[in-house]
Amino acid sequence: MRQWTIAGILALGLAACSTSSDREPVLGTAYVGPVTLQVRDELAARAELAATLQHGERVDIIGRRRRFYKVRTSAGAEGWVDGRQLLRPEDMEALRALAERAKGAPSQGRAGVFEALNVHTLPNRSAPSFFQITAEAQADVIAHERVPRVSMEAPEFIPSAPAAAPRRKSVSKKEPAAPPPPAARPPGLPKEWMELSGHPGGQNLPPVEKQPAAAAPTAPAGPVDDWSLIRSKNGRAGWVLTRMLLMSIPDEVAQYAERARIAAYFSLGKVDDHGVEKPVWLWATLSQRGVDYDFDNLRIFTWSTRRHRYETSFIERNLRGYLPVRLYGAPGQGVKGFRVVVVEKSGERVERDYGLQGFRARVTARRPPPAEESWPTGLQGERKSEPQAEQRAQGWGERLRGLVDRVKSRFRR
Repeated sequence: MRQWTIAGILALGLAACSTSSDREPVLGTAYVGPVTLQVRDELAARAELAATLQHGERVDIIGRRRRFYKVRTSAGAEGWVDGRQLLRPEDMEALRALAERAKGAPSQGRAGVFEALNVHTLPNRSAPSFFQITAEAQADVIAHERVPRVSMEAPEFIPSAPAAAPRRKSVSKKEPAAPPPPAARPPGLPKEWMELSGHPGGQNLPPVEKQPAAAAPTAPAGPVDDWSLIRSKNGRAGWVLTRMLLMSIPDEVAQYAERARIAAYFSLGKVDDHGVEKPVWLWATLSQRGVDYDFDNLRIFTWSTRRHRYETSFIERNLRGYLPVRLYGAPGQGVKGFRVVVVEKSGERVERDYGLQGFRARVTARRPPPAEESWPTGLQGERKSEPQAEQRAQGWGERLRGLVDRVKSRFRR
């Protein structure tokens, strides 16, 4: 009986060894991108669920088919996932660096959402959404970016092996027994070669006309999405579609936006109206579409204690401004003014200081702008913000609509 027990133990040990040796080797590592990720046994819509993973969990890559990867979890479950929902180790580090950088960036206003909104790791609809903003929560808006709507390719998680150098065949050189014969002289031209070429006599040959090179076809401009970088209450940072955000400015002020997008807003102080305090608002809005700057209008709204409504105390139009807008002032003395980066009429890019006189503003200083650091979008081509950069040509219809909107806004002021 004892012999059978020892034999059984040995058989089980051999079986375990053979099972571990049959496991597929690890080809790479990755991390889960979205909030939850389902791992399927096979590449089929109705395949059995092998595991459900959470954002940030590490998995081993053990196979690949097109953009799909076969993974092995820390618990040993194996299955298939979409490679676009996985992150490389450097992607996880970039996501942490983005949150750290956004932590120190000035807020351009708070925004809410109509319903739960997915926050993406990159400004791309196919990028993993690693957390959500609920309908009751708000987030700080940090920056805006216009990004082409392109398809997102799955990252490479399997390192490619270096190509082996081709082996050179050794050819033994043998000296010929006798030297080769001298090369024969080429035959000469026939006497009637000019007639044969189609030009009798060979005189007054017409010049050869150079055909103009065909113009390269221009690729049609694809769709572009407006994205906003947001910072949640717990410090996480990510990208959301701008049109899904609702800037949290009171409706009694937001009604004056006149279809322009509020890119940033700030409270400059308060006005006391018989015991009721009303904030004074500064905002930056963008009325144009398809431009490479963030706002074209600065405006200050103050509360009128006589008419009991908001009125414009300062406005500047036709700007080419870039976020962030920064407030400045001495501690304990309130806001003294604000700073913006704009492009002057001469084409020079400067940083302006606007000083507040009451609730009116005027330019008090100009200086070279600080070094600009664009937010990483995961694309090779970042937005051009230099004044010499080419602007997208606007059609006559867009220019006419812009002129009509400016005239309307002047009479509605």
